[in-house]
Amino acid sequence: MIYAFIIITVIILSSAYLYYKPKPKATKNIFNAEYYRGLNYLLNNEEDKAFKIFAALMDVDSSTIETHLALGGLYRKRGEFDKAILIHQNLLSRPTLEIELKNQALYELAKDFHSAGLYDRSEKIFKNLSEIKSYKESCLGHLLKIYEVTKDWEKAIELVKSMDTVFINNQETSPLLAQYYCEISDLYNNQNQTEKAIAISKKALKTNPKCIRANYQLAKYYSRNDIRISVQYYYSIIIQNKNFGQYIVGQIISLAKELKNSGMILKILTTVSEIKDMPFIPDIYFFLLYEKDKDAAMAYINVFDRADLVNNFIITHTLASTEEQTDADSIIYDLVNSYKNIFSSRHCFICNNCGYKSNKLNWICPSCNTWETIVPKSVVDIMEDGRSSE
Repeated sequence: MIYAFIIITVIILSSAYLYYKPKPKATKNIFNAEYYRGLNYLLNNEEDKAFKIFAALMDVDSSTIETHLALGGLYRKRGEFDKAILIHQNLLSRPTLEIELKNQALYELAKDFHSAGLYDRSEKIFKNLSEIKSYKESCLGHLLKIYEVTKDWEKAIELVKSMDTVFINNQETSPLLAQYYCEISDLYNNQNQTEKAIAISKKALKTNPKCIRANYQLAKYYSRNDIRISVQYYYSIIIQNKNFGQYIVGQIISLAKELKNSGMILKILTTVSEIKDMPFIPDIYFFLLYEKDKDAAMAYINVFDRADLVNNFIITHTLASTEEQTDADSIIYDLVNSYKNIFSSRHCFICNNCGYKSNKLNWICPSCNTWETIVPKSVVDIMEDGRSSE
């Protein structure tokens, strides 16, 4: 258990301190007796009793700073933020506290405030400590997390621009900066300020040319008045990450159907299907079946090594019905509905960083909090997931 590990660490540090620090023999004996009683509780998984013992020990020997810091951190991990804050504030009230230990206590207090949702207090301390070289990187990382949680994107952008490093919180700064611009673009878009939204998304794309989200935003914005430019941005996404093929092709088809421009759809889908190593895209099959003929649709399917999975789905749900139905609209309607019913019940997106699965495309992973790591799963993978769970 993580708590047990932390407390054992506290115990080891305290033992070393007690061993080397001279003190009256009677006090030492009292301390050691209680100390080992607490250890016994801990080893028997009686953490609450162990906590009481170690908390009491701090009163017996209040100069054991490391014990205060460690116990405060443990209270924070347990969600008892008020106790953690009290311990660290008590440390800081000591006028004789060495500057190094004071900074350490301040850092822990800032983390207490952060965890408790007291972001203004936490921000103030982290800002001050970031002026100290040994605390700079970690404090800037915490500040960035605060600005993300509070959605203060302007401050986040200002902070990232001021950094002299290309990595923060294990992420590159340029992609981070692009995501913050995209957040502001969304705000403008929600306020129906499309021109400003477009300008900010282009700024994001300039900051990080590989930003899929910026391309996606621009495709959406331009779809309102310039379909040609919109499709170019959609196509850029597929080129950047082939896993987005099915998702983006669906967007393009929906857009073109609104404009009743089947010729444009066919041209786009033909171009997409010719991209090297492009995975199977059901929507391309659906369109070929509907707009051309069954042979063209099957020819598209047979290009893929995993045609058996796809064919099973198609033949089982639709093609068998062609002998009974002559209406192409009814055939494609049945197929699309069968396809949507299967896929709507499964996790179609996955985080490449932590494996988090979702039915929704999130630009930041709810699990590991990394940006633009969630991608659509391939159709074959989704079908295999469904087959393995049956």
